[in-house]
Amino acid sequence: MGASAAVPRRRALAVIAGAALLAPASAGRAQPAALRAGGTGSALGAMRMVADALARRQGAGDVLALVPNLGTSGALKALQAGAIDLAFVARPLKAEESAAGLIALEYGRSPFVIVTNRTDVKNLARARLADLVSGRAPTWTDGQPVRLVLRPRSDGDSALLAAMSPDVARALETAQARPGMVVAATDQDAADEAERLPGSLGTSTLSLMLSEHRRLALVAIDGVVPSAKTISDGTYPYQKPFFLVTRGPPSGPAKQFVEFVRSREGRAILEANGHVPAP
Repeated sequence: MGASAAVPRRRALAVIAGAALLAPASAGRAQPAALRAGGTGSALGAMRMVADALARRQGAGDVLALVPNLGTSGALKALQAGAIDLAFVARPLKAEESAAGLIALEYGRSPFVIVTNRTDVKNLARARLADLVSGRAPTWTDGQPVRLVLRPRSDGDSALLAAMSPDVARALETAQARPGMVVAATDQDAADEAERLPGSLGTSTLSLMLSEHRRLALVAIDGVVPSAKTISDGTYPYQKPFFLVTRGPPSGPAKQFVEFVRSREGRAILEANGHVPAP
């Protein structure tokens, strides 16, 4: 299995755009949007939709300037440093982050999903998934090689995949130890690679798949299709929580955005994009 290709051009452009957002605005240039925000890639598409809806309601321009490629940990560090105003993260705050004055509000959950660009793979038992991840089954049923898209060991998606079963966890350890594996740094990179590689097998979230209109198939696990309904009723237990994080109690534009996310209109956008909104 070959090593990952060079970082996609669109990611490189996104990094440049993000750096520009974090830099001070020059005199005479248009000021940035009211809120600088970033975080887990799984949240960005839906939050962009929410921000656009709020802008239409207010009759204003952009209310959110998204800084790409931060991830949960990077966004929390940027928030503490004052480089952004709002973070979207995929885990509860640690004790030291709360002690530093950060405040998190859970706004929803979305299924953690197995994805592929094959259209004939509808369902995988966890035992079969472990065989595919470990390399015990190196090909699909028609002989096409399985092309794994892994995440870094420290990434939350790796922990979520390992939590599917002890056999899957051992399989992931085996895969991570093999040289030349494709390892995607961000949620968007992982989706890009899964779309690009023939016979791909990777991980994502339903929220990213729907909000970014990805050309990937969602795979049922042990016969249960990932959806907002199946995580609500507990039949599909694999899910990712999402939190809005601010420095201290939100005020001004940040408070308006948080309130809109929790409004009927904001919740409807989340539901349409694979979330179970928090009460």
